[in-house]
Amino acid sequence: MAPTSRDVLPIIALSASAAVLATAYIIHLNRGGKKSSTSSDDDAAAAVDVDIDIDTARRSEKDIALSNNIQSGKSDFIIHREIDIIPQNSSGANIEIQVQNSDTIVVDDDDQPTCKRVLSPGTITIAYSSTTGTCSGFASRLHQTLLHHTLSSSSSSSSPSSYRVVQLIKVSDVDWWDELVNNEDADDDDNNNKDNNNKKTMNYHHNLSPPILLFVLPTWTNGTLPPDSETLLHSLQEISTDWRVAPEPLRSSDPKCQLKVGAFGMGSSAYDATTVGKPAKDVFAILVGKLGARPLVMARKSIGAAAVRDGSGGEKKSKSLMIGDSEVGDAEIIFEKWMNGVVSSIITTSDRVVGASSRTVAGSVGKVGSGRTKTNSTIKKEQPCCNDDSNEAGCACKSSENGLDDNVNESSTAGCCSSNNPEKMNNADEVEEGDSMTDSLSDDDEEEDDEDSEGDDDVLDVEDMGDVIKKQSSSALKSNKEPQEMVTPKQAKALKKEGYKLIGTHSAVKLCRWTKHQLRGRGGCYKHTHYGITSYQCMEATPSLACANKCVFCWRHHKNPVGREWRWKTDDPKMIVEEAVKEHISMIKETRGIPGIQMDRWTEAHTVRHCALSLVGEPIMYPKINELLHELHERKISTFLVTNGQHPQAINDLIPITQLYVSVDASTPESLEAIDRPLFRDAWDRLKSSLSCLKNKGQRTVARLTVVKGWNSDEIGGYARLIALGHCSLVEVKGVTFCGKSDASTLTMSNTPWHHEVVEFSKLLLAEINAVRTVDSSMPEYDLACEHKHSCSVLLARVDQFAVPDPDDPSKRKWRTWIDYNRFQFLAKKHAEDPTFKFGVEDYVADTPSWAVFGADEEGFDPTDNRHRKKNKYPMYTNFDEEGIPTHDSFNEPLSLDEISRLRNLMDEKKKRMGDATTVTELHGGEKMIDDASLMFRGLVVTR
Repeated sequence: MAPTSRDVLPIIALSASAAVLATAYIIHLNRGGKKSSTSSDDDAAAAVDVDIDIDTARRSEKDIALSNNIQSGKSDFIIHREIDIIPQNSSGANIEIQVQNSDTIVVDDDDQPTCKRVLSPGTITIAYSSTTGTCSGFASRLHQTLLHHTLSSSSSSSSPSSYRVVQLIKVSDVDWWDELVNNEDADDDDNNNKDNNNKKTMNYHHNLSPPILLFVLPTWTNGTLPPDSETLLHSLQEISTDWRVAPEPLRSSDPKCQLKVGAFGMGSSAYDATTVGKPAKDVFAILVGKLGARPLVMARKSIGAAAVRDGSGGEKKSKSLMIGDSEVGDAEIIFEKWMNGVVSSIITTSDRVVGASSRTVAGSVGKVGSGRTKTNSTIKKEQPCCNDDSNEAGCACKSSENGLDDNVNESSTAGCCSSNNPEKMNNADEVEEGDSMTDSLSDDDEEEDDEDSEGDDDVLDVEDMGDVIKKQSSSALKSNKEPQEMVTPKQAKALKKEGYKLIGTHSAVKLCRWTKHQLRGRGGCYKHTHYGITSYQCMEATPSLACANKCVFCWRHHKNPVGREWRWKTDDPKMIVEEAVKEHISMIKETRGIPGIQMDRWTEAHTVRHCALSLVGEPIMYPKINELLHELHERKISTFLVTNGQHPQAINDLIPITQLYVSVDASTPESLEAIDRPLFRDAWDRLKSSLSCLKNKGQRTVARLTVVKGWNSDEIGGYARLIALGHCSLVEVKGVTFCGKSDASTLTMSNTPWHHEVVEFSKLLLAEINAVRTVDSSMPEYDLACEHKHSCSVLLARVDQFAVPDPDDPSKRKWRTWIDYNRFQFLAKKHAEDPTFKFGVEDYVADTPSWAVFGADEEGFDPTDNRHRKKNKYPMYTNFDEEGIPTHDSFNEPLSLDEISRLRNLMDEKKKRMGDATTVTELHGGEKMIDDASLMFRGLVVTR
């Protein structure tokens, strides 16, 4: 069969790509660039003869245009984009060819990408860390912006850009000791200069600008970096105090090698206003104040929004360090201003270093991303210089002696050191023309001058933007005397995208998947099994999208607001209930067309009978929560409210509801900090106080434990002691639900326990509770009451409240964990009419059906429904022994002894490699991977 054009085109494209890469590699060797591990002629020829996988060879039009420059033999090309191509050599082994945003193409035998060193001249390095994806997105935006403007500068200037590398790296992927102390590139440059055999190489380095290092860092618990990035601060602190390292090791007499730094910090004052952006401040202070780096700033009106005229007609400098506060809502604007200043400083630096013919080129650059341009004005106010003894204290070179602290970005007066800036010394006249580059953090005198310059409303200094926004927000609140709305437009967009129906300014409702399941006769949720709710008549809602925690297992991936107390506009509770029911019924109507809907249930679903106030956020934070609960009870809707235990007073003030939950996510203060990431510093004490409040509640109370393998599945005795504080009516033990990977969470599927593991955890917890009872006679007796395998959930209940002798066999217990909802509504109404009327748990209990009891063959699945198997997939094995060896096949038929023996041998082999115990491996990014040989046969499926 003759090949078609569709078959031939990929072959031509692959051949062209291979030729381009090989040509670029040979040019790189001829230019005297960095040698790769395969630098011989034979290896270079071998690099041509590769078979490139088309799926991994993805290139943009801009990359092709740059490659054309390579093929044409131009020596001043710039490659900005990172291209990872995994070809195969003749032996079949993978060879990684990576174009790393530079004019070098490195061929390595290993799988590790090769990046230019941070201290390499002509290199811009953006280092970031991220927990929720915000800093990652900012860093990527900065990366793309620098690529665009560096490329534009190169193509529009008579001389090429002096920055050849723009690389984006994660903080956790770098050995900062090696990067900052061992400058191998400098040694290579010295050797090349001594050799004097390659003038082209010397000219190449002569035209490069100083290396630039930009940080985009978040704020973690207590003002620290995330766990996977803590090595950055540790390394910097060690370098600054290690006696073996020379003082200020990053200071260089060669301007082309002097590292310049900038930093943008993210944080939230909802946690602690004193720690917002602290990691970025600390990193910047150490690099500039102790290690000898210089801040990256510029004093030009040409950068538009990043400069401002002072009272004398001069210009004010942008700031190298800025902080965004997600709670204030200024992060996007502050970052944009910081990025504009950074980009403009880099572009003008590049033009000046390569010797642009006109000194006014930079003055026409205008605001980054806009068409506005500004003309240069004379800088009449000179910066302090360390040549003048009187000004030595204000010089950036002496900033370490001045003791830069965490607030270096607010009040430092470090100026430019002319001794380390020969260009400035030799061109003193240029200072008067406004064309010099300065490296000062800020200048208090200029700030005072700027206060007199109120006429320039169209231009705002980047270093004042954060303060201005905060002041404007504060003044707006004072003038209007009206609180803000809780949800920002960005948050609203993210929540709506995930199916939330927003109500008013702070409430939401969403259709639960279990509602749709039971509408189709495919089973109900665990609350149906444990408490007898009708899942298709249950509404999942919240009156407060804000929460005081940022739990690692949160299924909402932290797209909702955070806060420790209510400070937003408050909607009417009646309106919230009316709109929530309306939206819920509207979503029920939309399910009519779903295949398998049972119309009798669909009709009944139009009447809401239950409300789970557990959708997202902290519902008890809503100031009018009692009025809202009363509105639900007036509509004969039962109430299941879940709180994270951070507002004990609100729990104490709560009116009687159907069932009150307190989430108990950890058994120690340390694990609570790691898992819940609370805003409150006294979160542990608040949790204990909240549990203690449950003891005085007359209605059903629940301690809910979410088990996350590798995070909180140890210290079971601690859970028993917490339960003892509240004498909770019920204890729910539920395995965490994996909701997909996100930047906000490091959980993986291995952190989700199997049902048998939750059962084992529950049995151990029961034993610990019984141990507490031996020393605390007031502690009630608990026992295993119900289970729901589909949800990996087990229920422990108090014997004195929910168990009675079985009429058929008095030696056994009959459980009564279900709820008589009509009876509860009668009691709740009577209490509302007469607050002195009291009622308790036993007043509205109902019998638990046999299929819902712990140990039943149905394992909590309602036999009136039909179990649905996706794509006809069934478990390969249905029963296992205590070691995890299968004993029954997919049809629940016993396996033969020979088959069981074969499977046991397979497990023994795996245990020899892994060990008998469960291993928890904490990865570099914070993930905790769980390996357990006893689970090797679980999860296997067959199609039938």
